[in-house]
Amino acid sequence: MNPIALLRQFIQGLTSDTDPKQIGAGIALGFLIGLMPKATLTAQLLIVLMMATRVNIPMGLITVLAVSLLNPLFDRVTDPVGYALLTSEALRPLWTKLYNIPVVPWTGFNNTVVPGGLVLGAVLLAPVYLAGKRFGVFYNERFRDKVMNSRLVKGLKASWLFDWYFKAAV
Repeated sequence: MNPIALLRQFIQGLTSDTDPKQIGAGIALGFLIGLMPKATLTAQLLIVLMMATRVNIPMGLITVLAVSLLNPLFDRVTDPVGYALLTSEALRPLWTKLYNIPVVPWTGFNNTVVPGGLVLGAVLLAPVYLAGKRFGVFYNERFRDKVMNSRLVKGLKASWLFDWYFKAAV
C-alpha cells in the first residue's frame, strides 16, 4: 500500500468509527499488542484481530506505538509474571504439550514476556477499555472537528493528486 493511501485511511479512521466504544476497544487492543514482542505469532494474531473487528484502528496503532515505547518499563512486571507461569510445576505438562504442537511455538509462549504480557493485559484490559472509552468521549467533543478542519485534512481533500489517485483507484 502506498503512503497516500495509508495517510487517507489513517485520517479516515480518525474521523469515522469514532463511537467511544470503538475508540476504547481500539485503545485496549493496542495496549495488549503493545505489551507483546511483535515478532511472535501471538502479536500478529492480535493485530489481525484488531484489523478484523470494528475498532478505531488509528487509536489502536497510536496506542501500540506508545506502549511499545514504554515496554521496557512494563517488562519489569511482565517478565517475572511470565517466568512464574513458565516455571510452575503444575503447568509444566501444558507447556510441554503446547511446545510439541507444530505451530504453537511460533506464538512465543516460551518467552517470559509473552505469557506475562497476556496476563497483565488481561488484568488491565477492562480498565484500559473504560479509560479509552472516556477518552473517546473527550476526543469527539474536543478534537474530532479540529482534525476534520485542520489544514492537513483540508489540503489532502483539496489536492488534485489525492483526488486523481482515488478516482483512478476505483
